[in-house]
Amino acid sequence: MAEGTEMQIGTNGTGQWYPAIYEDRVVWTDTRNESFDILMYNISTGEELWVTSTPFIQMTPDIYDDIIVWEDNRNGDWDIYMYDLSSGNETQVTAHPSDQRVPSIYEDRIVWTDMRNGSSDIFMYNVTSGEETQITINEAEQWYPVIYVDIIAWEDTRSGVSSIYMYNVSSGEESKLTQNDSEQYLPVIDGDRVVWTDYRNFNQDIYMYNLSTGEEMQVTANASWQVDPAISGNLIVWMDDRNQKGDMPGNWDVYMYDISSGEELQVTSEESNQVYPAVYGNRIVWTDMRNEEASIFMFELDAADISEHIAEGATGDTA
Repeated sequence: MAEGTEMQIGTNGTGQWYPAIYEDRVVWTDTRNESFDILMYNISTGEELWVTSTPFIQMTPDIYDDIIVWEDNRNGDWDIYMYDLSSGNETQVTAHPSDQRVPSIYEDRIVWTDMRNGSSDIFMYNVTSGEETQITINEAEQWYPVIYVDIIAWEDTRSGVSSIYMYNVSSGEESKLTQNDSEQYLPVIDGDRVVWTDYRNFNQDIYMYNLSTGEEMQVTANASWQVDPAISGNLIVWMDDRNQKGDMPGNWDVYMYDISSGEELQVTSEESNQVYPAVYGNRIVWTDMRNEEASIFMFELDAADISEHIAEGATGDTA
């Protein structure tokens, strides 16, 4: 088991989903008011902030520095919105009368899945310049983009199965990252490492590709399912069902892998579901069902382990 401190985030544990984390701020989708709102918790101060409070649906938040982004259906279709914590200003990022969903943010760039052309494409918005750019033009489906500096990665069906593609914003070059003919989906990225869920072994495993070396690596080899990865520095986390009791589902746990040491560790051991993990530095957050309601929990690795597990200068993943 990983060594560290576990705590529940916030005081209300009713319907909290899809957490993302950046430094000492955790954001999530919250249903306590019988709607879907975005909330934020400051780990340092213990303060909780309502980012949105509308009768509509706001979901799948992401955060970088002072900017929170999410998908929002207040206009009758799905748009991307953002909130600036420093100014308190909320801004509608997209206004096209079609669906824009599942945003990801890094620095001043926001990427999302966009349906305006009749199939799903990847678009990008620059917060500083106000410029919107279409990234993909292929008629196949492109979903679930993530961004780190100049690299955008996403799930793409143009080769007949779901594969991972990437785009370099600086060079304008697009390339296929995964070459296996099985399904690969839900990519995440940090530094020069792209991680995804992979179906090539007839179960779902976590794989990683190093952009600097061109090397692909299988991270998990357990015969159960490992899905929905996140990465920060040397840490990869995911949800894992290897501790399922019998044939009945219902015991997803969070596991982690230290790239530098090659060590795999179990983070949660409750006999309930812990799902949708995210990681930043030495902090791992997830949605937890141990109290029969979806709550946000956090695990903080012991300080003695930080130098072993966290790369200096890690920026974290919030997808």
